[in-house]
Amino acid sequence: MVKHFLIDGYNLAYKLGVKVTKDNLKQVRDTICQKVATCTVQRKCKVTLVFDGRGMFGTTEPYQHIIIVYTASGETADARIKKMIDEIPTKSTLCVVSSDNEILQYAKVSRAQSMRSEEFLAHLKPDSTGNLAKPKKHRSTQSLNKESTTNDKPSTVSSSEVEELKRLFQ
Repeated sequence: MVKHFLIDGYNLAYKLGVKVTKDNLKQVRDTICQKVATCTVQRKCKVTLVFDGRGMFGTTEPYQHIIIVYTASGETADARIKKMIDEIPTKSTLCVVSSDNEILQYAKVSRAQSMRSEEFLAHLKPDSTGNLAKPKKHRSTQSLNKESTTNDKPSTVSSSEVEELKRLFQ
């Protein structure tokens, strides 16, 4: 059972078709927060949205039942999400939401659940009874590999990431 969604904020905005500019950052973040807020109430779960700093560096703030994290200067949302995955002790109840294959693979090797942003957005739409659709439990390696052709970033792994994975599996 998912109790905590850890979401790549601007990745989710991109999948909504929202163009992010320096002039509309607050509006984009507010739109994402409004869409995601329903999830916390109906599923009784925790949601953490992670955004690249872009104007609000290194801060955390609440929004309804959501925790919003803005990365510090020099830190990417991807790096912060990986760090947060490592810091969360109960990974079996964590679901990482992104369409970045690198983040999805990191979640998988960390034994957290993962979901593509598009899939998460589909679950935010209420069914005929007004309830949100239930997310799938785990993503399989096969489904990640099948979708790798739609990757937003190259699927190469840096030597530091290889070392991190080695450390995790020792």
